[in-house]
Amino acid sequence: MKKILLNILGLLLTAAALYYLADSFLSGAAEAGGFSNLLLFNPLLFAISFFLMLMHLLAAAWSWMLVCGVAGADISFGQAFSVHFLAQVGKYIPGKVWGAVGKIGLSRKIGMSSAKTGHALVLETLFIVAGCLLMSLPVIPLAAQRIGLGTPLSVIIVVASVVVVLFTAHPGAFRRLLKIVRSITGRDIDIEDPGFANVLKLLPVYILVFLLQGVAFVFLARSFGMNLPFYPGVFLLPTAVGIGFLAIFSPGGLGIREISLVWLIEIVMVSVEPGQASLISIAGRLWITLGEALAFLLAVIWWGSGRRDKS
Repeated sequence: MKKILLNILGLLLTAAALYYLADSFLSGAAEAGGFSNLLLFNPLLFAISFFLMLMHLLAAAWSWMLVCGVAGADISFGQAFSVHFLAQVGKYIPGKVWGAVGKIGLSRKIGMSSAKTGHALVLETLFIVAGCLLMSLPVIPLAAQRIGLGTPLSVIIVVASVVVVLFTAHPGAFRRLLKIVRSITGRDIDIEDPGFANVLKLLPVYILVFLLQGVAFVFLARSFGMNLPFYPGVFLLPTAVGIGFLAIFSPGGLGIREISLVWLIEIVMVSVEPGQASLISIAGRLWITLGEALAFLLAVIWWGSGRRDKS
């Protein structure tokens, strides 16, 4: 009953966030004199952004393959791609666990044990949190200035964030997260610590994943007429993704990520047109969802052909 109530609360908060986002966009469009005045579209820049976003998705699948390797499972890139994107559907189901459940079930079909998959999922969570924190560091001083915090306090926040990143690589964080996984699954999962050195080796891979996502987003924003600077523009979407990831009540960070992105854009772009940040935030969700849908279709084909070859 507690989980059901939390899921209902999450859906209500997500709906409220989406309502706020839509209202902000419509109000901005009206203030700009109509939707046509707000929309400036460059197909070439959009094509570049979409290509880079697809590279980000490929890098995400590659990162899952490497994480599985650290967990002791030697899988191919095709298997990692299929498992990663077939399970992505689960992230839009309230509860934040269905994507993980999907990965465990699919990984079992390619010969990975539940223990190794659970190990990889714990590591992946640590890397996502650490990667998003690192990508948010250049944005923190700007955000602190926007909400009226002084420079010394913003520096303290940056230093604290770096400490948190280093802690996520520490064995203590691994054990803590493992305890949370045990409480959620209700199972005693016996997983060996991967070691501090192995974690640090994979952290740059996740930074690359988020950098590709950030650069792709800058081109997306420019394709819609916003002259978003590359610095600190490349850090905005990864930061918003991190906020959405930590919002456990929101399926796929829906609504929370978009509102966070609007706020971050307005921090960087002081003279942004009314409604433009909301437009690009909504476009960003549709843009990456389209990429994930294409990856899902490819994963279905890849998975099906692999199963037929095995038969």
